[in-house]
Amino acid sequence: MIDRGLDQLSKDIDDFAERVRGHGPKAVALLFYAGHGVESDAVNYLIPVSAKIEKSADIGAQGLSVESVAKKLAKNGNGLNIIVVDACRDNPFPRASTQIATNRGLSPMAAVHGVFIASSTGSGKVAFDGEGSNSVYTMRLAEAIDASGEKLEDVFKSVRRRVRLDTSGQQIPWESTAIEFDFFFLPPLPKPTPAAQLYSAAKETGNQALFDLLINRFPDSPEAEDARKLRQSGEADRWEADNSGAELVLERARNAKSPEAFDLVTILFPRTPQAEEARLAASRLREASVLASSGPEYSGRELVFHLREQLMRLHCSDMAPGNEFDATTIRALRRATLLTDDRFLWHKPTMAALRALQKVNVSDGCNDRQLLGRSACLRVAGDALCP
Repeated sequence: MIDRGLDQLSKDIDDFAERVRGHGPKAVALLFYAGHGVESDAVNYLIPVSAKIEKSADIGAQGLSVESVAKKLAKNGNGLNIIVVDACRDNPFPRASTQIATNRGLSPMAAVHGVFIASSTGSGKVAFDGEGSNSVYTMRLAEAIDASGEKLEDVFKSVRRRVRLDTSGQQIPWESTAIEFDFFFLPPLPKPTPAAQLYSAAKETGNQALFDLLINRFPDSPEAEDARKLRQSGEADRWEADNSGAELVLERARNAKSPEAFDLVTILFPRTPQAEEARLAASRLREASVLASSGPEYSGRELVFHLREQLMRLHCSDMAPGNEFDATTIRALRRATLLTDDRFLWHKPTMAALRALQKVNVSDGCNDRQLLGRSACLRVAGDALCP
């Protein structure tokens, strides 16, 4: 749909939500919006082409809030809804009064259950056009979703990093998520079995010694049967199982990125330099897996206590230890969003925020960092929160 007025845009979204509902509870929906978008009074709005904004009050009447769109899709109860907003590339109100209280771009917002919201840029920031017909953000997103085996959050984390680098830090996308399962645009490729890894390396080189290893280690595998046929046909040269074979199997392990793939290198070539590298790589992968899946879960005042502890560690506030999620804590957490590429809500305590801050080194703490492009105060739960 192109150049929609408010009524048309609202109807388009209603129709889209209805179509999603028709696909049942397992449906995955993706809504992409490119155009004008603003934040006003901490609410994010999509601005239709029909809007004639002359004062701040016009925004709510003539714009469509992102939250309302998210909640409309969430009502379907389907598996996942993804909303991507690429806005705003220029001033949507060039003729309006300079007193209109808006920020270009959108600000991180509260999560809506079952919805993943992604914005091309933060509040007060411009979203840059690309060299072709697509913006920098859209171009990087199109590239990132083509990678197999990347979780939804990791796809957008990659987009954020690339856009930030492309724009010298002037544009930093963000995401808000309340999904409870992993989603892949392209599912992970099946991990090759050890026999398949070895067979691939043996066949590529014609290395007889690798065929022998395959037959001896995995005699009942289909790959071993194929290896016997190749060996009998004379297609396999009689090479010594030297470091060249180890390097080939190691290279496949690097591509597979699994501990088991590296284990195969150490089993087949135990006294080679490649085996030592493989042992270290397998150990790191297992350690990372444990760290990602472990760690205590906190909630309530206990979670707030640990969040404040991290904020003090990173010099984001001189607050005293405590378990009150007050305005001082919110301001400090808002500052801390600049310290990491991991996205989290700053106006409420979450485990995502705690895990993100735990990974930040003290040397990369708040110190004298300022909130860029964010001079306005926001009102949260009755408190005026200023940088």
